[in-house]
Amino acid sequence: MKSLYSFLRACIFSLIILSVLACEGFAQGTRDSLREAITGPRELIFQGDYDGAIERFTEIAQKYPRSPAGDFYRAVALLWKSYVDARKLEKGDREFDGEIERLLESAIKKAEVILARDDESKEDRSDALYYSGSAYSIRSRVSLFQNHALPATKYARAAQNTFEELIALDPDYADAYFASGSIYYQVGLLTDSPIGKIATTMLGAKALPVGDREKGLNYLKTAAERGPRTSVDAKFALLEIYTFNENLFDEAARLASELQTRYPENQTFWRYLLRAYAGLKDRHALDRTAKEILARVKEGKPGFGSFMKFEAQKFMTEARKW
Repeated sequence: MKSLYSFLRACIFSLIILSVLACEGFAQGTRDSLREAITGPRELIFQGDYDGAIERFTEIAQKYPRSPAGDFYRAVALLWKSYVDARKLEKGDREFDGEIERLLESAIKKAEVILARDDESKEDRSDALYYSGSAYSIRSRVSLFQNHALPATKYARAAQNTFEELIALDPDYADAYFASGSIYYQVGLLTDSPIGKIATTMLGAKALPVGDREKGLNYLKTAAERGPRTSVDAKFALLEIYTFNENLFDEAARLASELQTRYPENQTFWRYLLRAYAGLKDRHALDRTAKEILARVKEGKPGFGSFMKFEAQKFMTEARKW
């Protein structure tokens, strides 16, 4: 009887060990399958198929309800969609702000549930911090373009704190440097301005996120070179900065050309290419690009309608004055 009891106890112990190992393996498998699942829809965003991307990310949110990924990337797709035919290219339209904010809030809550657990792996904790920090970063950007300065500051600070925790946990998590770099740069740009210096004096430096333009650029370059998920996003962020802030139009043209060549269906990259060539006063390159856009308009390509026709003709007209 004693030997039978010992045998049963050994069997039960073995089953427990096997079940634990199986759960750990499933967790790794789920993490890998989720990362693989988001790759295709993210490419749809860059290709300009925003509705297709949103549909795929909705399916991902249903398949992986515990993960913030589905809700987060639906918000990202809407953010990119806001650039389409937007009069202010660097800001986009405000049409989707309400839904973007709702999805980001959901992503943050899901990330917080993961972070509150004590039994999460380092990988899962890193991913949760990434999604939380990235969601806060977008909320800050949206609030800023709504002219809501205090919420923008609050969300930027929350994002910065989250990314500092992530980088301390895993300095090799290259995707962490994208949104974090954007915040360092943009806050540095604001605090270096006369109005920003007044705000810093009135509110106190501790109330504001930290600004550092050089550090921000370095972080963005790190993400652009090594970020498995954020390489294109970081290149686009650098493109915005070179075009609208630093006046480095040669670098802007290089990045815009790279992105437009890789994703020719995305009107946003064509618009930046026009601006880069206009900044360089390269009439030949601008004229060639504008004619390519007009050819797409004539062919009836999605995203290339009357607005893009007007945009191309406007830049061609300006170029004749040089």
